Amino acid sequence: MTTAMNDGRTSGTDRRRQRVTNALTTAASSGSPITVSCIARQAGVDRTFLYRHRDVLALIHTAGREPVTNTPAGSAPVSRASLQADLANAQARSTRLVGRIQQLEKRLSVALGEQVWHESGLGARVLNQRE
Repeated sequence: MTTAMNDGRTSGTDRRRQRVTNALTTAASSGSPITVSCIARQAGVDRTFLYRHRDVLALIHTAGREPVTNTPAGSAPVSRASLQADLANAQARSTRLVGRIQQLEKRLSVALGEQVWHESGLGARVLNQRE
């Protein structure tokens, strides 16, 4: 009785592993996102199954980092790592631009203030400190 139960459990696990492998192959060939949730959904298994079987989970993570193979001719392959690098570069550029905009706004404010003072003809000229 125990042997039959173990055999049934083993064959069920093997079937689920095969469905995960098939879903992974399909996702990689179609360019679909390769995440634990997506693969579990496509394979019809629970995510906990993937987390219990570390070797299958490692395959998913490895495939998620690999470049997409069906890119159009002449274009560079895109991987999760390259997209993350692009995002980090865009965020750094955005931060630099925000600083530059603040600097230019300050300079414009000083210039407009001097222009208004000059046109008003009030008081002696006071030098503004520029940063």
